[in-house]
Amino acid sequence: MSTRELQKNARRRAILDAARSLILDGKDRDFSMPTLAAKAGVSLVTPYNLFGSKSSILLEVVREDIFDQVTDMDPLSSLSLADWIGDLSRKLARVYYRNRHFYRRMIVTLVAQESADSQRLALEFSYRMFELPLKRLQEHGALSLTASSASLARHLAHSVSGSLQHRLMERGTEDRLRQEIEMGLLLLLAGICSDTERQNLRDRMSDLSATAD
Repeated sequence: MSTRELQKNARRRAILDAARSLILDGKDRDFSMPTLAAKAGVSLVTPYNLFGSKSSILLEVVREDIFDQVTDMDPLSSLSLADWIGDLSRKLARVYYRNRHFYRRMIVTLVAQESADSQRLALEFSYRMFELPLKRLQEHGALSLTASSASLARHLAHSVSGSLQHRLMERGTEDRLRQEIEMGLLLLLAGICSDTERQNLRDRMSDLSATAD
């Protein structure tokens, strides 16, 4: 890699790290580009040259800090749909809860942008995160082909997003976040799972309901 590319990558890294720091600091509902440039130690035009817009910077932070951390979501080691849902829920809750203060501020910052495009693109990251595992579950016969994997991925992403916003803003525990994510996934998939899986999902929903708030 050339010296120029190394310097460019270093500036990108500085800008993304500065954005994370400003989001977590959270003294205001949003931060300005001059503040970001000063925090990163670059000129004002550099963030625009490298990313194009503040929304693009936020989306890159979302991609790196959230979706890149949840990459091993294949049907895991078990072909049991209930086990897959449980494992996925624990994985998501652990990733988000570990840096919950940052994610709370990230939600506030994205909303403060008042940009439908940036929020839509953030959701599309999560659509892609779910689509391949769901397609493989359909190929294994655990889920029917009634709905496409792309359509299912959108519904799952919205369910997880709603659980995150609720529990992270309410400052619930990691276990409560995990339970809420899991219940949402169970409810969505119980209607299209195979007959052999349906009772397992119903039993798991009953167990979760017994321990709900």
